[in-house]
Amino acid sequence: MTESAILRVENVSKSFAGVTTLDSVSLSAARNQIVGIVGENGAGKTTLFNIISGIIPADGGRVALDGREIHPANYREASLLGISRVFQEQALIPNIAVYENLLLAHEDRFVRWGQLIDTRRMIEVAERIVSTIGLDIDVRRPTSDYDFSVRQTIEIARACLVPQMVLGIEHPVILLDEPTSALARNEEEAFFKLIAGLKQHGTVLFVSHRLNEVLRISDVIYVMKDGRIVAEVDPAGADERKLHGLMVGRARDEDYYHERGRQSVEAAAPALRVEHLSRRGDYLDISLTLRQGEVLGIGGLLDSGKSALGKGIAGVLASDQGTVAIGDRTPARPELRRLMAQGFGYVPAERHAEGMITAFPVSWNISLASGSDLFSSEVGYWRGRLENSVSRSFIERLRIKANGPGSICSRLSGGNQQKVVLAKWLCRDPRVLVLDNPTRGVDAGAKEEIYALIRKLTAEGVAVLLITDELLELIGLSNRIAIMSQGRITATVPAPVGAKPTEDALVALMLGYEANRTEALPDALPRGTLH
Repeated sequence: MTESAILRVENVSKSFAGVTTLDSVSLSAARNQIVGIVGENGAGKTTLFNIISGIIPADGGRVALDGREIHPANYREASLLGISRVFQEQALIPNIAVYENLLLAHEDRFVRWGQLIDTRRMIEVAERIVSTIGLDIDVRRPTSDYDFSVRQTIEIARACLVPQMVLGIEHPVILLDEPTSALARNEEEAFFKLIAGLKQHGTVLFVSHRLNEVLRISDVIYVMKDGRIVAEVDPAGADERKLHGLMVGRARDEDYYHERGRQSVEAAAPALRVEHLSRRGDYLDISLTLRQGEVLGIGGLLDSGKSALGKGIAGVLASDQGTVAIGDRTPARPELRRLMAQGFGYVPAERHAEGMITAFPVSWNISLASGSDLFSSEVGYWRGRLENSVSRSFIERLRIKANGPGSICSRLSGGNQQKVVLAKWLCRDPRVLVLDNPTRGVDAGAKEEIYALIRKLTAEGVAVLLITDELLELIGLSNRIAIMSQGRITATVPAPVGAKPTEDALVALMLGYEANRTEALPDALPRGTLH
């Protein structure tokens, strides 16, 4: 390990209910260094961060900061020592102002006359912080007024800049847990520039499932597997394939998106028809047809309206006009309960806020969408047995790492939580699935499993509408790709095996460089219409 380390973790271990999560983990981070940490969901990365940041105690081993062993009792104590963190799931309070979130728990630094908080000075400091990170926002507005990516950037600013600009800590240690999972490309570039600048004054531990990001910005990479450090890697001599092999114990499948053997779906019967769907401020006059066994990808920038469209099709957002029909059913205004009864499922982008109740068990969450029909014939003890039986079958089928149906979902890794959300809809045997960023915050191995699941479902005739921010995922999984911009479908591109569009071509369409040239695209259709 590094001799001049500012942070040193030595033989740290942790178990929960007899299950070992960390097994004698040791690593170090030097001053002015970016340390990447990679591993599958459940490898122990978040638990390690929880121990370093004082959220949970270790069962054994030690953590030392600048040569001194530390035992923070909570996150606040760790932050005062100089350790701050961006969490995988957002930790902002939505109904308070941005400046209050940025300076939360540090209000005592702005007290004047012994008891009054100098709000004006807090706002001034917050404005300098957001300006430094490149955000042009009003820090007096409620945090909930801003979209997910802006809130994520606010959280990054709180972790990266408050220690130096408010606490006066000369060399902070910053823990970044999936900080770019919901950022647009231009925001990612701003973030990487920020980290490059921060490196001159601090130390960064960076966890990401996007292996290309880790390789790009890290000075050293630690690979975790089953609660252990299995490799220390020099990024200069590594690539994604090598990291993937170390993480999962096997090389990445050359056919990562499982494209071999795919059948043409051009002649397949329609599974989903959307006609002239509109919602003021979100999407306008959207028409599309999704065929049995097809993956239709929807791509666009974060403000393009693609996620809102997914919610609108599902009936989660109320549309102002337009209809949705499953198969040959009569078109009607979308309403989730009616669509569910016809074989429809919807996996939202934010699983904690919209996809599951993390304080409840796996079995309860899997049965959440089916309680009124699949389990309605049973009550009490017998219903519980049926729920557990169904849950066990999906735990095995989707390889969910849990102790059993009674495992509380908050204790599962992000990837296993996502599998629970998928199982919730799969137990209804859907014919149409709308998936919004189904692999967000999911490691490479779990991604491969989800891709294989999507291919298996489409081979059985299930139609998938895939909304994703990941370009390679969009290209690799889709039969066709629709590009959205400012709430409209502005272009469509075929994506057959062997003739996939390039990332550059799709980005150009998303940015509007080709907005007036849709007629030049193969099989391009009028804007707003996709059949």
